[in-house]
Amino acid sequence: MSHTPLSDADYQRLAATLNRFLPQQGMNLERLDGFFAALLCGPEQIKPTECLPAIIGDAFDDDAAFTSDKALEQFVRLLGGHWLDIAATLREDSGFQPWLDADAAGEIRGNDWAEGFAEGMQLLNEDWGLLFDDPEQAPLLEPILTLAFERNPDPEVQVPALTPEQREQCLAALSDAVHGIYRFFAAIRQQLEQEEEALERQQRH
Repeated sequence: MSHTPLSDADYQRLAATLNRFLPQQGMNLERLDGFFAALLCGPEQIKPTECLPAIIGDAFDDDAAFTSDKALEQFVRLLGGHWLDIAATLREDSGFQPWLDADAAGEIRGNDWAEGFAEGMQLLNEDWGLLFDDPEQAPLLEPILTLAFERNPDPEVQVPALTPEQREQCLAALSDAVHGIYRFFAAIRQQLEQEEEALERQQRH
């Protein structure tokens, strides 16, 4: 199945639509990128459309969120396109680059991306326990969770504010971490896919 990557204009449209829903607890593009990366790396594939309530927040229940069915369809198409862009990069093992936007001060902090990734992990919390419990592979999560917990309001899990050097190290480690996590769960994903196919075959006969 060939997929045409989204264009720069597509990404501008996607970002603009997401930004409209920020006041309603929606995700920006950086956070969405982390969220999708976690879902695609994890053991069980969840479709992006199943996550619309998490992506656009309270706008999901707002009939006026989209001006028309066509506008909603276009948004879902762009979401799907971004999902397929990440999936292709991970499948081809071709240098995943997290989508990181500069803040108002022009600094790339990475917190939104990491918080999105952590949110994606929470959807299948028990399955991710396999990675946490693996002493060799668990360190892959360190740069992600460090950035994810830096702004956490709970003082028990909050990470002290990072120095610029520490932040740089975490950001530089994200790409390898994502690829490593994707490979870690690959066998489980394959097994689930085979079980699903077997079930479908049974239902057909």
